[in-house]
Formats: sequence, structure tokens, C-alpha cells
Amino acid sequence: MKKLFQNLLLVSIIGLSLSCKDTNNENRSNIAQSDEAVLQHTVYFYLNDNISDADKQSFENGLQQLLSIESVYRSEMGKTAATPSRPVTDHEFDYSIFAWFKSMNDYKVYADHPDHLEFIKKYELLWKDVKVYDSEIFNSNEQSLNKLYNVY
Repeated sequence: MKKLFQNLLLVSIIGLSLSCKDTNNENRSNIAQSDEAVLQHTVYFYLNDNISDADKQSFENGLQQLLSIESVYRSEMGKTAATPSRPVTDHEFDYSIFAWFKSMNDYKVYADHPDHLEFIKKYELLWKDVKVYDSEIFNSNEQSLNKLYNVY
């Protein structure tokens, strides 16, 4: 009798788990197959050497405001890390931003946004160079998609 109960319980658990639909996986599939790409916009700022601490603080505040534009899905901001020097490592930049957009249209809204254009106008005298790297995100592993879309 005990063995019969254990078997029934096991069959019930297996049946329940098979009947549960993985909606998170379905959402990820729809994202990966959408017509519009998921875009990562990465920018490296190389500031002039003679910038004051006040200018740097103002620049950081400007970056934070820039990344709060509503079409930005997710964003991060950083400074040069003190990692060991290697031939492939660029330690010359001062600030970096990483912004993710759900669609190319969201990116276009950001690119043409008055706050973005104002940021460039206000701070372009502070930098000697800017490098922009835009990537379409594809074939992301499940963990990366979970982080990007906050699916747990």
C-alpha cells in the first residue's frame, strides 16, 4: 500500500510538472524572433586631460540624466577599471555607458531625444574622443536573457 501511494504521488508530480507551461521561455522565444533587434549601445568617453573635478562631477550627472531617457530599457555606467595591462586592454577611456533597447525604434527615440542632443552640446568640449559600439544582441544564452529582461 505504501509503495502504491509513493508511485501515485510520483506520477502526480510528473504530470503536474509536464502540464505547467514555461511562459518565461515562451517570452524569450518571442523576443529572440521579433522583427526588431535587441540593441546594446556602448559608448566610451576619453576626456581631456585638464578637466576639473567639478567638470567631472557635472559630466557624471549628465550621463545619469542621459541614461534616464524613457526609451532606454536598461543601462549601466562605469569608469576605467584598474585591471592588469594587456595589449588588448584599453585603459585610456575615462567613462563608459551601456544602454539596452528593446527595439531599433527605441534606439532612434533615444538618439533623437532632446536630452541626448543637449548632452552632446553641453559636454562635447570636455572630451577628446568618443567611441560608440552598437551591437544587435543575438543567440543570447538563457542566463543573459534572464538578466536583460528580468525574468527569473
